[in-house]
Parts: sequence; C-alpha cells; structure tokens
Amino acid sequence: MNASFDVIVVGGGVTGAAVGYGLAKKGVRTCIVDAVPTFSRASRANMGLIWCQSKALGCPPFVRWGFASSRAYGALAAELKEASGIDTGYAATGGIIPCLGEEELAQRALFIDKLRAETEDGVYPASMLSRAELEKKLPKVPFGPEVSGGTWSEMDGYVDPLHLIFAFRKAFTRAGGTLLAGERVSAVTPSGGGYRLDCGERVLECGKLVLASGLGTRKLALQLGADIPVFPNKSQVLLLERIPADVLPIPLLGIARTFGGTVMIGAAHDQAGMDRDLHPETLAANADWAARVWPELARKRILRFWTGLRVWPKDAYPIYDRIPGHENAFVFVMHSAVSLAAILERTLPDYVLGQPLPPDAALFTLSRFADGDGFKGSAASSPHATAPAKAEAAS
Repeated sequence: MNASFDVIVVGGGVTGAAVGYGLAKKGVRTCIVDAVPTFSRASRANMGLIWCQSKALGCPPFVRWGFASSRAYGALAAELKEASGIDTGYAATGGIIPCLGEEELAQRALFIDKLRAETEDGVYPASMLSRAELEKKLPKVPFGPEVSGGTWSEMDGYVDPLHLIFAFRKAFTRAGGTLLAGERVSAVTPSGGGYRLDCGERVLECGKLVLASGLGTRKLALQLGADIPVFPNKSQVLLLERIPADVLPIPLLGIARTFGGTVMIGAAHDQAGMDRDLHPETLAANADWAARVWPELARKRILRFWTGLRVWPKDAYPIYDRIPGHENAFVFVMHSAVSLAAILERTLPDYVLGQPLPPDAALFTLSRFADGDGFKGSAASSPHATAPAKAEAAS
C-alpha cells in the first residue's frame, strides 16, 4: 500500500509521539512510523522523573528550557487526559537529591550556587535542605545515618513514561494522525522536494520528514548524508515491592515510587555500546547506594531488574536541526525526552512548519559539533555530587 502525508515522523517514542501529536492537532496530515514495540524502548529504563534541578552548569539556555517544560507539564497532562482518556500519572511533587556525608552536601551546595550565578536574575528554583528539613518533607522515610541533607526543587515531578507514550499516541490518532506501529523504515530517499520511505511492501511519501527514532536515527540519517552523533547509554534498573503512596510522595533522584506503587532504583549509566547484558556489580552498587540513603530498602523484595539503552547525543544535550542539505528533513534526538516532552510538543511542530526554533533551543543544532565535541559539562542530573557527568540518574 502506498500513502502520502504532509509530514512523516519516524519514531513513536516520547519525542516522536510528542511532535506527531503537536502536528496532528494543528491539522497537518501526519504519519508516525514506529518499528519498536512499546515495551522495548528507551522509556523502559526511565524512572519517569520530570527533573530540572542540578543540570547543565555552563549552559543556561538548557536550564531555562528544562524549567519551561516543567511549567508546561500540568497543562499537557490535563490536555492528554481529555484528548486520549489516559492518565499519565503526572504529579507536581517537587524533587529531592539526597546527599551522603557533609562533603557531598557542601559540593552540592556549591554546584547549586554556580547554577544560580549563571541565571539572568540571580534566581534559581532549588535550595539546600538540612537533614532535619529533609526529614520534615519525608517523615515516613527513615534515612540512613550517612544522609546529611539534600537539595529541593518544587519544579521537579513525576510522570509514568509508558502511559505518557500511550497518551500521546492515542491523542495523535484521535486528532486525525496515522500511526503505523510495527513498521520498519528500510530506506529514505529524496523525491520531488519531499521524501520516499520504503517500509517492506509499503511505500510512503511526504513533503517533510522528521527523524526521531532514537538510536535508529543515525542509520537513517546516513542515507541522507548526515552522521548524527548519537550513542547508546545503558541503564540498569531495580524494581522493588510496592509501598504506600504516602511513604515516598516526593521522588528522590535515583529512588522513586512508580505510578503503580513499586520502588524503582537506578543511579548509574554506562557508555557500553549496544551491550544489553546485566552486570551484577552495577546493580549491587545501585542497591548499596540506595540502602545507604534508606536502609529499609535492603529488606524489600526485588521484583525484577533489567537493562535499557537510552539515547545519548555526544555531549548529552539535545539535537534539534534540519539535516544538512535537506530543507525539509529534520532530526530530533535527546536524552531526557520525558522531562522535556511538554516543551517539545509546544515548540518543535512549529519548527517543522517553518518557524524558527525558540531562543533557548536555537543552540542545540548540529553546528556545535563541527569543530569539537559540542557543549561542555553534563545535561543530566546525578545523585553523586562528585561525579555529575559519570553517574546520571534516569531522569
């Protein structure tokens, strides 16, 4: 079967589904082509944290971009609930990064001060907590003796990643979009000012093309002459037995209660290529850290554990750009798509339709890799103040 659309989005994860939905509700004839089963994608390894604090020292535009997404999330969640009938589990809980020892607490405070110094008005929506203040926010969590305090931001929150995808996709089809699930794009070729996509026995054509297929983006972009610097980032996650909602109403970076009530632990990532093997030493290190923060977790049953490969641009910051030499082909790949989903849905569809990128997103083009490795620092938060670029929590 052949079909033609105004825009085809390749990839139906959080990024692709957000952009596709934003286009469809504007009346654009849009198709999402998605080869990946819903439960076998990067979002499986995501803890669902909408996380803004302690990110992107040295890159104020990304800091503003993340907080803008957080502010837009409540409206997005309500809109998706109405448009799809699916509850995404969104909660504006705020978020806490626990610190072990006085040295880590001091290092975290210095990091927050540096982020505050980079703001235009001297206001950064995060603050330090003493141990007593931490215990007041989470009175039912018996913290370990090493816990010295932490950081707090009211701008952080939680959403269920898979429910978010389901809601975007359902809202997309209800808005008139076409979802082709289980279809793999094998070839992309320019055709008459637009593009032709070969999907097995199916041929699709479009005026504009969006590549938002995560780790699959690089292979497809090469067919259009572009090498997109995106790599796999391996996450290993532990899932513990359920706890009541009032025990952990605020997520800790690295320890969060899921929408279903289970406890998810994940505080380290590896640059290990396409290796999906479980490494017991990494799982043990994650569990040990969590037990130092909250010793009672050591007595909880482990329900399961797994690995996931997440999307990681070369410098960890997003890539939003036209593919060089192709006015009507776009590439959107990023870490933290869950945190950024609300701002992506609001802005990237307009970029596809001819508007400029918003000022805070305009830096995140491929041009930054022309003479080096991109931006310095880390776009991800870490529960470990001493190594923010090496042990990123799954936010």
